[in-house]
Amino acid sequence: MIRKLSKIFLVLVFMSFFIPIAHADRADDLKREREALQGDIAGLEAKIKEYQSALTNKSAEIASLKNEISRINTQISKLNLEIKKTENQIYVTRINIQETQGDIEETELSISEKREVLASLLREINKFENEGGIEQFLKYGTLTEVVKQISHIDTLQEKMNDVLYDTKVLKNNLETKEVVLKENKKDLENKNAQLAEQKSAQQSEKTRKNSILTVTKGEEAKYQQLLSKVEKEQATLLERLAKIETEILISRDFVSYFQAGTIPKRGTKIFVWPEDDARVTQGYGMTKYASRGAYGGKIHNGIDIASGIATPIKAAAGGKVIAKGLESCQNYVRPSCNGYWGNWIAIQHPGGLVTLYSHLSKISSKSIGESVEAGTVIGYEGASGNVTGPHLHFSVYTEFFTYKDPKTGDLRISYNAEKTLNPLDYL
Repeated sequence: MIRKLSKIFLVLVFMSFFIPIAHADRADDLKREREALQGDIAGLEAKIKEYQSALTNKSAEIASLKNEISRINTQISKLNLEIKKTENQIYVTRINIQETQGDIEETELSISEKREVLASLLREINKFENEGGIEQFLKYGTLTEVVKQISHIDTLQEKMNDVLYDTKVLKNNLETKEVVLKENKKDLENKNAQLAEQKSAQQSEKTRKNSILTVTKGEEAKYQQLLSKVEKEQATLLERLAKIETEILISRDFVSYFQAGTIPKRGTKIFVWPEDDARVTQGYGMTKYASRGAYGGKIHNGIDIASGIATPIKAAAGGKVIAKGLESCQNYVRPSCNGYWGNWIAIQHPGGLVTLYSHLSKISSKSIGESVEAGTVIGYEGASGNVTGPHLHFSVYTEFFTYKDPKTGDLRISYNAEKTLNPLDYL
């Protein structure tokens, strides 16, 4: 019996440290492949930053047809690199998933092997313990041998406890790896969605370029007329909607209405930035653009930020989706699409504040009433509605409501500038 048990422990120790050579070789291959891809990603990121810097400079240039076409061409070139970067990131994530799945299989095998050893040990220990004193004496010959066997069984029980502890550690590791695998799969899903949006945005920018050239026939004067026309249309629309909003507030004929409780003090950092590596392209309040009457005489009721078309837009804090507007629209074709806002989504947060994200190229498939966590991707930066370029308009409302446009029947968002906060005070 002692020899049999010794063999069991030798097998246990051997299996605990043995890694199949084929698995090790494959792991090395995956590691080298990942390192090569990460090197490519770093190179692409450096080039993308160069294009982003160029776009930042172009946004500060005077609005002209030449500059706009140049900006669009730069954006398309940047998207080419971002598509390659995202594709590489997808490959890296797939490698991570493959590695984690391999680790999970190996851990499950180790757990199974330890269970088999534990079962064998228990059978041997139970067999000895079920034997009576006389049976043991007759079997082992002398009392001294019986005592030795009892002592050996105690040692086996201690070792069995060690195996049980090792099994518990393996189970904990398995649970951790399963969480990692779930996160990797979610990351892969997000990256695939982003890749699809980047490719769509690339085509959208090409369409935008062609639309501008078609409308202006390549003439600077006509481009300036277009900009002036779009700005006047926006101002006229917002003036009309401001009158309707006043009437809606009196009649209380809302589609939905939300009001915050106590307003947090300025400087209270309750929101995270809804976009990574974003720059502010227009601030809150009576900006230079707002002072020209672009918002119907009202202040700019949020901030405009940009990181690049098709960049993921994230919920600034946890909350629930309370409203959204989705309509296929393109600037310079239907600048007043969705009441100027383009594609938008609104989220209410604990305490009642509402954040609005507009001009998106695509919005989340989450339903109204569905909860989101801070950092959840809810859409992608775009150029829908009335915009001079891709960006995110981000507003924070203390009072937010939606209503039906009596003229068109379309769902509208309250501009309600007096009931908004400067987002920069809370980011």
